[in-house]
Amino acid sequence: MSYFSLFRIKVDKKKCISCGKCEKICPMNVEVPCNSRNKKNATECILCMKCVEECPQNALKL
Repeated sequence: MSYFSLFRIKVDKKKCISCGKCEKICPMNVEVPCNSRNKKNATECILCMKCVEECPQNALKL
């Protein structure tokens, strides 16, 4: 559903430090730092927002 959804987690590449915390906390194992709609497991995102909460640089947003 997130593939077609208007609501997606987006990454601000200027703020992202590639620490990997967002990927580690994701319960669906989504490759969070990649903005592409073609990323592995992107359709599995349930928008739980755990990655947004975990990001130390506030680089993730809806």
